[in-house]
Amino acid sequence: MIETYIPWSVHETAPGVYDWGQIDDRKDIDAFMTLCEERGLWLMVRPGPLINAEMTDFGYPAWVLLDPAVQAKSAAGSLHLDAAWGLHPPRPFPVPSYASETFYEAAGGWFDAICPVIARHLAPDGCVVAVQSDNETTYLFHDKPYATDYSDASLDLYRRFLAYQYGAIEALNAAYGTSFRAFDEIDPPRDCEIASAVDLPWHLDWVAYKEFQIRWSVSRIARMLKDRGLGSVPIFHDVAYQETTPHDVGRLEAAPEIDWVGMNCYCNKEQYRTVATRARFLTGTTRLPFVPEFGCGLWSHHQRTFTPEEHEFVTLSAYMNGLKAINFYMLVERERWQGSPITRHGDFRPTYAPFYERLGLFLKKYPLWEFERQRDALLLLNYDIGRHVAALSTLHVAHADLLGLPDELFDVEIDLGLRWDPRAESDPNQPGSWLGQIGRELLSRSVDFDIADTHTDPARFGLYRVIYLQSVDFMDPADQTSLLRYVEQNGTLVVGPGMPTLDPLLKPCRVLAQALDAPGRARVGEGELIWVEPSAIPALLDELAAPAAFRAENQTVQLSVHTRGGQTLLFAANPTAITITTNLTFAGCRTLTGIWGPPGRVQGNGEVAVSVPAYTVRIWDVHEGAGA
Repeated sequence: MIETYIPWSVHETAPGVYDWGQIDDRKDIDAFMTLCEERGLWLMVRPGPLINAEMTDFGYPAWVLLDPAVQAKSAAGSLHLDAAWGLHPPRPFPVPSYASETFYEAAGGWFDAICPVIARHLAPDGCVVAVQSDNETTYLFHDKPYATDYSDASLDLYRRFLAYQYGAIEALNAAYGTSFRAFDEIDPPRDCEIASAVDLPWHLDWVAYKEFQIRWSVSRIARMLKDRGLGSVPIFHDVAYQETTPHDVGRLEAAPEIDWVGMNCYCNKEQYRTVATRARFLTGTTRLPFVPEFGCGLWSHHQRTFTPEEHEFVTLSAYMNGLKAINFYMLVERERWQGSPITRHGDFRPTYAPFYERLGLFLKKYPLWEFERQRDALLLLNYDIGRHVAALSTLHVAHADLLGLPDELFDVEIDLGLRWDPRAESDPNQPGSWLGQIGRELLSRSVDFDIADTHTDPARFGLYRVIYLQSVDFMDPADQTSLLRYVEQNGTLVVGPGMPTLDPLLKPCRVLAQALDAPGRARVGEGELIWVEPSAIPALLDELAAPAAFRAENQTVQLSVHTRGGQTLLFAANPTAITITTNLTFAGCRTLTGIWGPPGRVQGNGEVAVSVPAYTVRIWDVHEGAGA
């Protein structure tokens, strides 16, 4: 299967003027799809309207972006700073507002032209098996809440969002402590103006609206595609990298117009933790753990192009941690792109291509998407913590947020009378976070897990024997209710560092606390609710964590077990710069046959010694007994 963008700006050369190969025969997309069918290749297409791809203006026609009625606006009031600009090579460009009706009229014209071409090639008779609804929709990476979008169109959508949320203006006034006569009178915050808890509803509603605008626009574009004849194949979307607000992956995938949501991944070898976290998050949250853009090469202005060894390590690490589908982006090099295994002239690059040839042969023998990764625990992010942290930030010029400045420069410190610090708990990668400690303790025992957030479909909770819930003073009452139901139905829910007694607006809410109001344990229905403080985590996990089938004595080596029927594969990753030799312990007598890495067999009764070179993944086919 292959994938291609179909760039709007390449084909619509002037308003209503299209080139499908009549002028430049390289633009004959119909001939390209026919060629795919002749060669027996399935095809995913990504017609935008945004495509990025390091193209000038990200594939939008310049005449669309330069229309003031299309442009997103920053929170700044001066004309010079009013438009939100994308600071992307080779030149900046004004960011479009995805609330603008003028923008959708222009995009609709593009879809009127391209969708009939795609429709002629839909599977099963044609090659097209999936279509993407827009690309990395996130205000062109202005993802801080007060950076953008304050255009008139966006403010109108914001007020409609509030009307839907509250139903009546009296309900909003009661929450805000205001006396508005109509929703049309309400303006959003343009910076963090939180002085106390009474200011939270106004700010958190703006944060929630920014999430809503993404879902609304991606769903609308999907409907536009379906209305033009593309509804018989799946419609998907890709998130750039955000696992929290303004992206809400669980609720976006729950939209009826979207069949699945993926998340992109561009990582160097030192970023093993990022690769593992993203794969586990997609496995815990989505229908199809899929990376629509898995960095196979990089844009030319990236700080460090991947080496051939990094291609291998990062790819195998992603499969090891649960990915089922990868689009290698891009196997074939092009302008503004480098480090790909195939040159733009169609030649195999001798240092990069052999890994992909080998991987293709390996996947024919071991179709990893058919294997199931063994895990029984879920680490659950409290989605509302991310919202609070976003609201307590000050960055309201839609340029500075793309400059890579430290987030700490823009954090707002306000004492809301909370016992636990949301910012300290918001990032599990921070050494002092409760959920981060849970993850490290599990990995030290070679126990694998998935990651999700409290907006994930609750039906998924039943897949896990134990859920570790990140919580501070507050949590949404509906989310608490879903988790209490999980406990009642024979689940084990471990909560920390605190038990929520408030809702996100800091009003009393004791859905979980009514069952357990101090650190300890309580039976609830058929299951158990546990509140554990950080100091007690190791002892609790000694009790709760299921014994790993394989355990590495050197805890730096990460293990993962995948099974299919009676077949077992063991993965071992070394995410460090030195070779590690360690013992693997297990029950009984096992034979490990190397299928990736050094060939040959090792066998032992309860223990074998293995060596894993720096930044590599080894894979063994495991059999019980000796001499298998």
